[in-house]
Amino acid sequence: MLAEVGFRLAGAENPLILIPTRANGRGPYEFILDTGAGMSLLSPRLADELSIGASGSREGRGAGGRVQVSMARVDSLAVGDARGGPMPVGITADVDRIGTAVGHRIDGDLGYDFLKAFRLTLDYRRRVVRLAQGAYEVAGAGHATHVEVPFRLAGPVKPLVLVSAFVNGRGPHAFVLDTGASATVLSPDLAATLHIETLAAEPMTGVGGMLQATVGRVGSLAVGGAHLHDVSVMVADFLADLGRIAGAPLDGILGYNFLRHFRVTLDYPNGVLWLMKSG
Repeated sequence: MLAEVGFRLAGAENPLILIPTRANGRGPYEFILDTGAGMSLLSPRLADELSIGASGSREGRGAGGRVQVSMARVDSLAVGDARGGPMPVGITADVDRIGTAVGHRIDGDLGYDFLKAFRLTLDYRRRVVRLAQGAYEVAGAGHATHVEVPFRLAGPVKPLVLVSAFVNGRGPHAFVLDTGASATVLSPDLAATLHIETLAAEPMTGVGGMLQATVGRVGSLAVGGAHLHDVSVMVADFLADLGRIAGAPLDGILGYNFLRHFRVTLDYPNGVLWLMKSG
């Protein structure tokens, strides 16, 4: 099975990836493609439109703090011919709040519970998302510019995609690969260890609220043999709390401004990441 759809970028300098997603056979709707989310989410507006009622609620934790999530189920979620369900989903007004922040209507957030069955490829240059199951050759695999590295999941409560990264030639450090993050982030401890100079920055928008951060630059950032020079980074202290929930210490997040330079293939079933420099 192979599904391929185009995606759009919502936001200005630090955009989010939106992909057309059908819910319960209806749509398509605009969902964030979010490898940093454990559970897929719906906006209250979309839940009402689909007549999806909540069966309870729980408190979740996003990068911006605590968030109240109503629990529900959908019969299906689908991207092109790639389909998952029935499955649980969360309903939260934070979806609408993030849409307001980026100036674009957002209907939901597509997370690990859907993506875990697929080999996900993001071609940032062509703005295409590919979801595959079964035997399929990764484009460019074996080429000198195509880097293959293993990844692991942080844990069942917060199944973040963890890879080893080197910053300014030092590491390895535990980084989250997060397609739902518009910026690359360092923990304050790592920034201090590497003597990264930072300046005050505008607050970032995240699930759970606004994030206070500073901004700086690193000389190099590398995952395996895939590397960039002179990379802008945010420094924020939410990684410590996120790591405690995930059950793994976190040093940083690989976000859009790093990932967009590569064709990214994330093979969830086999725990392998491929990065190929975009030409």
